[in-house]
This record gives sequence, C-alpha cells and structure tokens, in this order.
Amino acid sequence: MKAPQRREREIARTREDIVEAASRAFVEIGVHDATMQDIAAEAGYTAASLYTYFRSKQEIVEAVMDLLTTEFLRVFDQPLPGNLTFPQRFEIVLLRHLELIERRRALLLSFHTAEAASGHCPGDSHGQTFHENFERRILGLADWLKKNAKPEEIGGHDPELVARLLVGMVFGLLHGWMAKAQGSLADRAPLLRDFFFHGVSGNSKAGAKRK
Repeated sequence: MKAPQRREREIARTREDIVEAASRAFVEIGVHDATMQDIAAEAGYTAASLYTYFRSKQEIVEAVMDLLTTEFLRVFDQPLPGNLTFPQRFEIVLLRHLELIERRRALLLSFHTAEAASGHCPGDSHGQTFHENFERRILGLADWLKKNAKPEEIGGHDPELVARLLVGMVFGLLHGWMAKAQGSLADRAPLLRDFFFHGVSGNSKAGAKRK
C-alpha cells in the first residue's frame, strides 16, 4: 500500500475513533454540554489535535448523525435466510432495526434530551445534515422494498411512499418509547408488522390493491 493511501486509512480510522468517543461523551454529558475537551479526553487525544480531523464540534455532531444512519442502512445488507416470504423478510429486517435502536438507545436518548431541553428538533442547528440523513434512511428502505416486494405485496403503491409512511409510523413509536423508556421496542415488531400489512382494523384484506 502506498504511503498516501495508508495515511488516508489512518485518518479514516482516527475519525471513526473520535466519532465513537463523541458518542460516548454525548451519552455521559449531553449533546449540548459536551465540549471538544470532553470529546478529546474520551478519545485519548488533546482538544487541539481533534481540529486536525474535524473543524468544529458541530462537524463531529453531524458525523455522529451520519454514523447512526450508516448503521441503519447496513441492516439492509445483512443476509437473510432463503425461501422466506416477503412478510417474513420484512419482519426480520424490522426486528433488526428495532434491536439496533435499542443498542443505541443511550445515544439516541441524548439527542432526545437535547430536543426536550431546547424545545425544538435537535436538527435545527444542523438542519441540512439532519434532513439529509432522514432522507437517506427513507430512500434506503424504499430501495429495499423495490428489491424484496412484488408490487401487489405493498398494495401497488410507490415504494418510496410506502417507505415514508412506515418510517413515520416507526418514528412516532420511537419518540414515545424514548420519552417513557418503557418496555422493549423490539417487542413491538409483530404489532408494526400486522399494522403495516393489515391496517389498524387487523383485517388481512385491508392491504389489498384497490381495483
């Protein structure tokens, strides 16, 4: 490997270490209250050295948002057992996403707490990155639906529209779960599956394509 390539990989690994350290600092101290000094201490660097890799704390916060989105999208690439129906594949992927949210609950809660304290969405100070990450998740789900569902299995609807509705439903459930911190989010997977395929009435024909 050539020296410039090796240097690029070293920089990338260091940036990843700093982002994970920032995630821990945000959990322990809070998104708003954690300083560059706090992040540096968690990462084992000096605050001055952090500026070699990130221009500001804002850039680090945005990198943490990107990390969460990347983890979300990687779930779609995880292998699935063969010979499964679309509803079965859907439930497995949904469950994996909910388990990921539970593993990252403390970090997500730090953003949720920042939202509650400021009275507005934590994306307001990093609006473009927040919007872009939200869109990446929706489009990632839409792409998965295109590859895994027949048109009739999603009611003949546009996969992107279906993805937006599903993400909105999960986001509403997540927001309430983060606020109350009650029970396991992954336990809600069967409810979300049934609601997605059969509607609020539980009627198995509710999701059929309208003629």
